[in-house]
Amino acid sequence: MARTATRRHLPAIAFATLLLVTSLLPLPSGASGQVPALLGIQPDKWVHALSYGALTGLLAWGRTARKVTVVAALAGVAIAYGAGIELLQGLVPSRGTSWLDFLANAVGAGLAGAAWLWYRR
Repeated sequence: MARTATRRHLPAIAFATLLLVTSLLPLPSGASGQVPALLGIQPDKWVHALSYGALTGLLAWGRTARKVTVVAALAGVAIAYGAGIELLQGLVPSRGTSWLDFLANAVGAGLAGAAWLWYRR
């Protein structure tokens, strides 16, 4: 049983690793500002929200969460992970720490948690 539970968490672990690696890669020069805003929101904020929403969904799926408190805790884990990555980005020369990115992460995680609960009911 423990082995099955561990396997259910592998997608979340793999995706979290992908987020970490891609978030800490240096940006190529001139990479920002090439794509227009969607609904007045910059594309990178959409990517942040979708990424941390996906992480929350994978965590909830791995845990087979049904309770509000558990899903809220898992969304909190995703948000804290994103905050840690934002802080680490301050160490990468072509990147920086952004409160708006953190906010987009939190919104995505929160909305995904709510969608998960709605789906599971």
